[in-house]
Amino acid sequence: MMPTLIISHGHVHNPGGEPGFCVSQRGRMPTQWLIDRDRREAMTMVGCLYNLCAAAQSAAAARAMDLPLAPDCHRNIQLETLREHALVMLRDWPGVLGMAMDADSLKGLAGLSLSSLEVLEARVFAEPAERALGDIEAWLERAPSRPAEVLRRVADWPRELGRIAVADDPTFVGRVAGHASLSGIVARDGWSLYARMLARVVEVAQLMLALRVAAGNSAAMESRDAGKPRCGRAADGSGWAEAARGRLVHRVACRDDRVVDYHIITPTDAMLDGTGGPGGERQRGFLSRLLESAHGQGECHGLSHGHSGGLNDGDNQARQRVAMALSCADPCLPVVWQESNEALCQKPPHMQGQETGPAGGKASCTN
Repeated sequence: MMPTLIISHGHVHNPGGEPGFCVSQRGRMPTQWLIDRDRREAMTMVGCLYNLCAAAQSAAAARAMDLPLAPDCHRNIQLETLREHALVMLRDWPGVLGMAMDADSLKGLAGLSLSSLEVLEARVFAEPAERALGDIEAWLERAPSRPAEVLRRVADWPRELGRIAVADDPTFVGRVAGHASLSGIVARDGWSLYARMLARVVEVAQLMLALRVAAGNSAAMESRDAGKPRCGRAADGSGWAEAARGRLVHRVACRDDRVVDYHIITPTDAMLDGTGGPGGERQRGFLSRLLESAHGQGECHGLSHGHSGGLNDGDNQARQRVAMALSCADPCLPVVWQESNEALCQKPPHMQGQETGPAGGKASCTN
């Protein structure tokens, strides 16, 4: 079965209180085709079977099976991370706010390379990335780019929306949480939706700078990305890679050079609700808490709630906030919304014909 992310919304998830969100997964990552294969044969299959962030998948697999990394592995992980971030910023963000789709801004992303960085830089920043990184909010005020326009609108939203401690965040945000350009914003607002969106801008700028610095130094590229490793092998023998959405882990057991057990743990897995309570009750995961915070649980008292547990029509802002929060998490699975309220589940223009619910989710089943 194709893995799918199931997000439901209603009073049943928060009895006696505001409607809550529940996030679960239907189906699991298919790894059975790798079992009983020679580890080198399994290695060649990984990048084909798991084609979303394929470079990160292959790197984590190679580290887990103690095999050599592919040539230009680190550069390819950086480029595919840039591509995934660019899709969120240029396609998903404007779509959430109902802006007209700019198809030209997405041209060339599938084949993103060092030679096309300048084009992407102009689309995202409308100026050198290094300058934007120096003062991210000053860039935001002056830049005419579409991502900057979206961020200026989101800057007017209540800053408590989406506020969750970065220590509880399994996404890429932890990689840039300590960057100087974000410190003042986080001190003022916490890790709001606005701060999370700016974190994506920061990582894009960092990756562009790192790719340019290392372009003439292949040895440096193969070992480090601006001082940060892009993949490695953990003490327990598992392989990991810093994929676009967060840390990806492959755990592999081999016997006589053949694969006998294979598990993949994606950043999306770490976002799900659990059942770790003493009575087996649901433990809210990162994504359900993020969606509830963005929805405005406890701060929407002036809005009219229906008996279904959702918001009556007219709360387009709540739908936008939930959709933007989902874009911040950017789960790597197709998303199915289980929600009886039409207002919250209304599809943005760019999502017509896709699964019901706010924008978000991927057409591939892997990170």
